[in-house]
Amino acid sequence: MDEENVIKKERASFVIEKDELPAEAAVILLLLSVVFRLIGSVGLWTEKVFAWTQLILPILGCLLFVLCILLCGKRLFWLSSIPVMMGVVFFVIKSLGFQSVVHTVLCVILYTAVAFIYTGTIFGYIRTKWLLPPLFGLPFLYHIFVEDLPALRNIENPVTFIAGMMEMSVLCMMAALFFIGLGLKKGKAEKKVELPKIKDPVVIVPSANNEADSTSEFTENASASKVNTEELEEREEKETNNGEI
Repeated sequence: MDEENVIKKERASFVIEKDELPAEAAVILLLLSVVFRLIGSVGLWTEKVFAWTQLILPILGCLLFVLCILLCGKRLFWLSSIPVMMGVVFFVIKSLGFQSVVHTVLCVILYTAVAFIYTGTIFGYIRTKWLLPPLFGLPFLYHIFVEDLPALRNIENPVTFIAGMMEMSVLCMMAALFFIGLGLKKGKAEKKVELPKIKDPVVIVPSANNEADSTSEFTENASASKVNTEELEEREEKETNNGEI
């Protein structure tokens, strides 16, 4: 398999630059969401279930998301899936209080889609970021034009200050995630490190011709050494005889 096919199969890696406008806008909106929720939570801390699910959970999620942007934007930004999951749990519990069952079911489907699409994108299984802006932008527009503006025009049942602050907090969350979707960039894909392959040893089997050649060479060398030894012995005998004479 060639290198191009290997690169195509590698998962995408998404990062976000904390110094760029989308990340800065997301941080500001998340912090505003915390502020609006704290302002609107006056007198609501006595009920423990509501306090944990509708106040503490979204506040911690927003603050954790801010830390992910500022500290893990270029590396480990997949950790931002944790505060997103916290937000999904918050919205699901919030939707259980809607009067319309159809509205609750549709919202739960939307929040489930958010969980899967955001997690799949940030972990690189979905190789494009362009599903995220409409995923967060369309519900934002729905809240404003379908729910919020008619509620503001309703004179008989005016929106309370606490409800308004809570809705502003939700809108800030949606807008922040919209900017996150716009600001994501593909980072360098991490290539798998492969260990060097060790080649199998090559065994050279001697052929019959090589064996015959080596045998003949050995025989010739042995005979030559024998001749040299005999010549040396003859010379020594002659020198000995000459010395005696």
